[in-house]
Amino acid sequence: MEKLEEFKTKIAMCNLCAWCRVTCPVYSLTRWESDSPRGRMTLLRGIVYNLLEPTPEVVEKIYSCTSCALCNINCDAEIDPLDVFLAARKAFAEKGIGPPPPNRKLDARIERYKNPYAGTQDERFQWLDVALPGKADNLLYIGCVNSFRQPETSKGAVSILSAAGVDFTVSKEEICCGMHPYWDGKLETAKALAEENVAMFDKVGASTVITPCAGCYSTFTKAYPELLENFGFNVKHISEVIRDLVKAGELQLKDKGELTVTYHDPCHMGRHCGLYDPPRDVIKAIPGVELVEMEHNRDAANCCGGGGGYFTFKPESAVRIAEKRIREAEATGAKLLVTSCPLCRTNLDLAAKRLESPLKVCDLVDLVASHL
Repeated sequence: MEKLEEFKTKIAMCNLCAWCRVTCPVYSLTRWESDSPRGRMTLLRGIVYNLLEPTPEVVEKIYSCTSCALCNINCDAEIDPLDVFLAARKAFAEKGIGPPPPNRKLDARIERYKNPYAGTQDERFQWLDVALPGKADNLLYIGCVNSFRQPETSKGAVSILSAAGVDFTVSKEEICCGMHPYWDGKLETAKALAEENVAMFDKVGASTVITPCAGCYSTFTKAYPELLENFGFNVKHISEVIRDLVKAGELQLKDKGELTVTYHDPCHMGRHCGLYDPPRDVIKAIPGVELVEMEHNRDAANCCGGGGGYFTFKPESAVRIAEKRIREAEATGAKLLVTSCPLCRTNLDLAAKRLESPLKVCDLVDLVASHL
């Protein structure tokens, strides 16, 4: 397992201090030591020193992680445990002993259909009801969840850019960004999807890729440069674009009455990419809208439980983690919980409905589009 051997020193450096355990969303739910970052590091120590076999049970523990990166933030030894866990997943997938069956099934579906829902390309773009140019400098990349499950957000993104007069297009050759297989360690699948998407970027003549999805954003900015040589595209989350358009006076937003909202930082947009201010700047720029922060926000924000393939592997546990975040949002007194990730939105919405919470969940794009 060469990919894991490279991290042997970091694994040995773990001092078992348990700071990572304090904020781990999975450990906070299960209270099993093996579900904590420290526990996973202990298991991997056994594997790299040939003291432990990578049995299915051990492998599953490495995949029982939401990739929230809170362990990286709280690691006293500064070894970035999440980087080690991802390397282990790559090693396990290379050996054919990972990922777990539910994730493997979804990855196979993505390989076959180029999306996780087994939908056709026509179904992917059934929401697109406006004519856009065949080529443009800016490409709006919608992503799978928004395309198939949240079409109103997809329409909203188009409406916002159109209202501001942005030169952009949407390509009907868009396919899955490859985030799920990448975090499952299935690098060949992720690379094949990346190559196909980049060819599409070139085909439409884009130099900048704009996406409303936090997962797609982190995949383009973090995974694609690893998977591909000379990835030279400028990548922007749509919140950055909206902020700049409002600041330049090119996008006008209307006052529709007073509204108090709170914002949930997606892990792959916040801790992974350091993008905290643009969504907040956008919310603050909407007339009549007040932003109140949750107790845990920005780099200390609690995870929704939906990332890193965990929602695929353990959906019930993922929603239970999201319930904690809903309660934290309710405590702010906000009427609306806003986020910039379609998977966070999905999981938080499931949790809110299960709790019969009065709190509504929406995407930042939906909030902005409703104030055009």
